[in-house]
Amino acid sequence: MRFFLSVLAGLGLVCALAPACSPAKNDPPLNNGVNDVHKACDIRATWTRTGAIQCTNCIAAAPLPDCKCEAFMGFAALCVAQGDARKADPQCTGALDDCVVACAKDCNCIEGCYATAPSCKQHDAAKDGCVADVCAQYCQ
Repeated sequence: MRFFLSVLAGLGLVCALAPACSPAKNDPPLNNGVNDVHKACDIRATWTRTGAIQCTNCIAAAPLPDCKCEAFMGFAALCVAQGDARKADPQCTGALDDCVVACAKDCNCIEGCYATAPSCKQHDAAKDGCVADVCAQYCQ
């Protein structure tokens, strides 16, 4: 019985300390760059893509799991958490992707694609902001 009470007391201490170690609820998300669909589009619009292959590879690989590919070293999976959150959102549909692609570089058009998908807009803001931040060095 004494052992059982000691274990319970220990668990209580761990549970009491756990919230102190977690990030504050008002802390900004990590690695989301500008965290805005329109602003990320504006950033991409300034890119000259001088290192076209590295730029394209970065845009493709940053939000995906790391494949340990030599060509993607330096940026692979740096935005994977944002990419995974986007994939899990049912509002992020193929039709939405088609809308964004059809807009090309028209940032107002791209933002308009999210009119009926606010949660996907939030996820894409994080993903696009992260990618814009991570890939700028390869695309400017």
